[in-house]
Amino acid sequence: MKDFYRNGASALVFGALLLCGFATTIQPAVSQTKTYQKDLTRGLYQMVKKDYESAVASFTLVLRDNPNVYEAYLNRAAARSEIRDFEGALSDYDQAIKINPNVVESYIKRGQLHAKQNDFPPAVEDYTLALRLSPKNSTALLNRGAAYKRIGDYQKAITDFSTALKLDSQNYDAIKERADCRAKSNDLDGAVEDYEFLLKKNRPGASALRFQLGEVLLLKGSKGSADENFRQVIAYHTKNLKGSRKNGDAYLQRGLAYAKLGDTDKAIADLQDASAWKADESVTRYNLGRLKLSKGDTKGAIADLSEAVRLSPKYSPALMDRAAAYATQGEYLNAQKDLDAALNGEKTAEGFYNRAMARLAIGDTSGAVLDIAEAKNFGAQFVTNKKQSLQEAISAKEAKGEKDLALADLLEQAALVDIGENNGDSAESLEKRALAIKEKMMSKNDPKLAYSYMMLGRVYLKKRSTTKAEALFRTAMTRLKNNPDGTQKFAIFNLEDCAKLLIQSSNQEEAGAILIDTRMARVSNGMNERSFTGDLSRKADRAIESFKKRKRAAAQEEAAQQGGGSETAAGRPVEEIAAAAVAPARRGNEKPIRDKWALIVGISKFKDSSINLHYCAKDAKDFYDFLVTEKNFAPDHVQLLTDSTATRANILSLLGNKWLPRVAEPDDLVVIYFSSHGSPSTMDVGGVNYLVAHDTDVNDLYTSGIAMQDLSRIIKERVHCDRVMVLLDACHSGVAAPSSKGLARAANVDVDSIVQGTGQLVLSSSSPEQRSWESKRYQGSVFTRHLIEGLRKNGKMTTLGDAFGFLNEEVQREVMRDRGVLQNPVMKSKWEGSDLIIGAPAARPSKGIGNIELPDQPKTSTAGSGDGAKPIKASPPKRVR
Repeated sequence: MKDFYRNGASALVFGALLLCGFATTIQPAVSQTKTYQKDLTRGLYQMVKKDYESAVASFTLVLRDNPNVYEAYLNRAAARSEIRDFEGALSDYDQAIKINPNVVESYIKRGQLHAKQNDFPPAVEDYTLALRLSPKNSTALLNRGAAYKRIGDYQKAITDFSTALKLDSQNYDAIKERADCRAKSNDLDGAVEDYEFLLKKNRPGASALRFQLGEVLLLKGSKGSADENFRQVIAYHTKNLKGSRKNGDAYLQRGLAYAKLGDTDKAIADLQDASAWKADESVTRYNLGRLKLSKGDTKGAIADLSEAVRLSPKYSPALMDRAAAYATQGEYLNAQKDLDAALNGEKTAEGFYNRAMARLAIGDTSGAVLDIAEAKNFGAQFVTNKKQSLQEAISAKEAKGEKDLALADLLEQAALVDIGENNGDSAESLEKRALAIKEKMMSKNDPKLAYSYMMLGRVYLKKRSTTKAEALFRTAMTRLKNNPDGTQKFAIFNLEDCAKLLIQSSNQEEAGAILIDTRMARVSNGMNERSFTGDLSRKADRAIESFKKRKRAAAQEEAAQQGGGSETAAGRPVEEIAAAAVAPARRGNEKPIRDKWALIVGISKFKDSSINLHYCAKDAKDFYDFLVTEKNFAPDHVQLLTDSTATRANILSLLGNKWLPRVAEPDDLVVIYFSSHGSPSTMDVGGVNYLVAHDTDVNDLYTSGIAMQDLSRIIKERVHCDRVMVLLDACHSGVAAPSSKGLARAANVDVDSIVQGTGQLVLSSSSPEQRSWESKRYQGSVFTRHLIEGLRKNGKMTTLGDAFGFLNEEVQREVMRDRGVLQNPVMKSKWEGSDLIIGAPAARPSKGIGNIELPDQPKTSTAGSGDGAKPIKASPPKRVR
């Protein structure tokens, strides 16, 4: 951490480097008129007298009649800068350079103006332009070195200071600044060499130099030598205080030395005396706050540090220590704000490291990983020392048998450091240990558990296991969707980082699948933070277009094969559909099934072709074919809606008015199968989940989608049947990679919330935290394929329990082998009595109701149901298998 010596001396040096003001400017050119010379000389005299406004007026008189006198612009700019008219000053420097671009001082002065406003990159550019005109200009070298230092580019700063020393080997400022940069860049031996050289040459400033040398020796691990330097500092100021007890600076500097020796009480006493005797108040209060923080007085530390910041709003060390105090109290957002401000002023390894840990605590794992990498760039040894401290703390807790959340936090911090050091295997081991503790001690809905999922995802991203990383980020996004702190955005950032990696590795389609979804999430949440810009934005657009192109090609192939595509997915909340799915449970399930009915919906082609899927229609046709040919469902008892016939109005009409309520009786069996997109609740202001029909407008789900709650209510209130089974294989648009059934899926529906109070049985393709996948081995959903195979297991009399056991095992096995991730189908029910056998013949079948006039009449259709659903004329589809 910085102290008075480092900050005070550094500030003085930087100020000296900027003092290339009017007094050292070029002399006025020989005047062409007496008025010209008189006004210019008057303006220079007024600047010496610090009458800057009058000077501006004098230089303006020169320019009124002589607009090409660059000296007048140059000096008026200096005067304007003194009265803080920075915009006017910059304009004058620009004009002076335009008139005469070969004047070195014009670039130096404009660079100084940029630096005065803490705008260091353009300052570097100006000093570089000056050095092109005058390569041995020591002022430009020293100023550029100082600017590089403020940016945090210590190596370039060292180069400039070293070059300046070749011109003047005794230049105190160059040696002092180089020593500081060497210390910051971990060249500790070089820093010691510079400080020892200065001590030999500069006895009056020995106390400050000894303090800084002691700091470097501490970093080297030479505690004995460091302590000796601090004791000499104490002795020097103690002697001075004997002559005058009113020396505030002496108290301040002696107090800082006591603090380095660990004598906190004496340090605090001296700093309080320093404050009483008017030492630099911001530095004094900063160091008081830092010492109180070390003693555990967080509240007192924040009070002193806040006063230091009030007095010097850009005082980076005070901001960093106040951030540490906030973090101690769990106020991580305040901590990050202070660290942001500190790093805007000066970039250091400590600042980036501390901000990385603050970001980790609030779930911003993407930002944390970036910061830990920057910390390593600015001070590899600092990060190594921090890692060693973490390892010691972890070992101490484990030795005491303390496997608590504090240990989990330490393990997670160590994992983050390992990511920064490219040690993926160690990071994975540490993060899994942390996650194991948190899963035991936290509730499933604790947002901090989702933060840990994202952290493990970052580990996998570092190891380039993008599929595993994406799955964890999806899980976190689902868990955080209702978090009032808005931390779901961090899952979005992580998914976009995953997409960046896929773009870099030329996996355009998979990146596009992710980016479609994150863009929808950004729009629904009104997010602009960390958006892609420039070339990266263009690459993202190309990835999305590549993904859409693949979908269009698949649709054309489907049309050519006349077999459609079945696209299943699991990204929408199953909970609500299931609930609706099943009518209120009766206790009469032991009775024979009187008759059997089924509504099957599968949509691959949408009115909005940009959201087309691959295999949903094919899966629906396969399931229709299976029920009719193998499970004793009469063709006129099954309604099949695919693609253009599966409009919102047609689906709701068959469910709620024109068909199921008119045919299904209490002792019947109703099967409802749905394969399409499902929207996450975050896309709706009311938190509602929707199924996407053929004509749904994804930008207006409320009026054009099928709300899960409405589906539940319709089934419960209108389908007067005791046996209802709902099968959900719905894709959350853009959530999965292209290989996961056309569009990837983030997480499935929570079946529990659907089943409760609504009826009998709901079967979903995966659990809420997982994704549902299409097969790498065949065209179709892994879920629907194994569902059909499971229901065939023992012929027509296979029980649903036996089928589900087979389904769960086979889906998990195939997805694990092909994808390396889990997919576990979920079944929830209020079923009572014997296990359901959907192939059982109807005991007293009735005839279908014939033609059904649906609200939407497409020009052509692949939908139909035997002799029903007319005038939508379509015969039952041929068996695909």
